[in-house]
Amino acid sequence: MSDSSEPLKGLRILVVEDEMLILLDIEDMLHEFGCVVVGPAATVAAALAVIRSNELDGALLDMSLRGERVTPAAEELLARGVPFILCTGFGRDPRDEAAIRDAPRLTKPFSKESLLSLMHQTFRAVTKP
Repeated sequence: MSDSSEPLKGLRILVVEDEMLILLDIEDMLHEFGCVVVGPAATVAAALAVIRSNELDGALLDMSLRGERVTPAAEELLARGVPFILCTGFGRDPRDEAAIRDAPRLTKPFSKESLLSLMHQTFRAVTKP
């Protein structure tokens, strides 16, 4: 683990992703950063169940789970004050729901470095000193 990932060590991060290979890549990156992977969840219903039953420091959300929008999970995270990053193949759209309209985004495929950088920015308030 590099020094730049040290502030992320121990953060409990929910991963919501329906593509197994992408999920495995994300989990590998998070483990390398020292994060604790919570979940994962491949559906909105599963994501909501994990959110409601776990203490989380952040989340990585695939925007579309087999055609179902992840917005209900994003809204639940917002209500609980849990920061999240959208990991998506979609660009910003003015028709996006309020919960996701201005959320930080990584466009798939993304590098470990871009994930690390955005996690530092997004999870800054919950990172350990």
